[in-house]
Amino acid sequence: MDRMKPLTDMDYAECFNAFKKVSTEWMAIEEWLAEDFMPTMAGRQSANVLGIGSGTGDFDLTLMRMLLDKIPALTYTALDPNEEHNKIFLKQYGESGLNLASFKIIPKPFGEDFLEGGFDLVHLTHCLYYIPDRKMAIRRAFDMLNPGGILLIFHQTPLGINEIQRTFMKRVKGDEKELFSSYDIFLIMKELSLKFNFNILISDIDVTDCIEGNETGQKLLNFFLESNLEGLCRTLRDEIIGTLKEICQYKNGRYLLFHPSGIFWIRKNPI
Repeated sequence: MDRMKPLTDMDYAECFNAFKKVSTEWMAIEEWLAEDFMPTMAGRQSANVLGIGSGTGDFDLTLMRMLLDKIPALTYTALDPNEEHNKIFLKQYGESGLNLASFKIIPKPFGEDFLEGGFDLVHLTHCLYYIPDRKMAIRRAFDMLNPGGILLIFHQTPLGINEIQRTFMKRVKGDEKELFSSYDIFLIMKELSLKFNFNILISDIDVTDCIEGNETGQKLLNFFLESNLEGLCRTLRDEIIGTLKEICQYKNGRYLLFHPSGIFWIRKNPI
């Protein structure tokens, strides 16, 4: 079978946007930030923040607004190699009216040498799938924190999308480079001897469009399997849809994929 083509930056941006519209994960993350995380940031006069894997900026803009309610002077650096995502982020930031002390987007993948540390908050938001050396990335992100700084990692658990990826990703695209869950991060944390708190957020994805086979459903499947599935053989497509139906909850005429999100929360000890 011919392997499916990878998604272009434009394709990925469109597929990611389709995913956001049918997932409750972003609402769950926002509630967690407001209720559990933001109280820990009160009392600071300034903060330097690094967002790794900023995407279209939806999460970062939400985080900016919340932080500005607590912190008068906010410096923010976003990092994402997807040019299409960065254009959307810049447009949304320009329309947001947010008054940051400084804001910039660096259109590069996260690496070891080109970015200096000194951050009070670093977050890796659903981006470790795309970083080849995940252990290095976590170690580097932690090392970039100021004393007392916080590292947040938002990542999918072994349930939900990961179930589909484990079964079909190699068959569809020929490799499993992006196959990576919160369980793998847990093992890395143990190797690095980093103390962390871990939270699970309950969320789901409405995959009814996938079952019905419409255009939005196509984009969702593309997003799940990191590939352009146009031209995928009917037999394999039917197998993917059948597996989706098996692991979904059918409720009020909709197919809901249980897709909990994991949050790793690490604080660097003050000197």
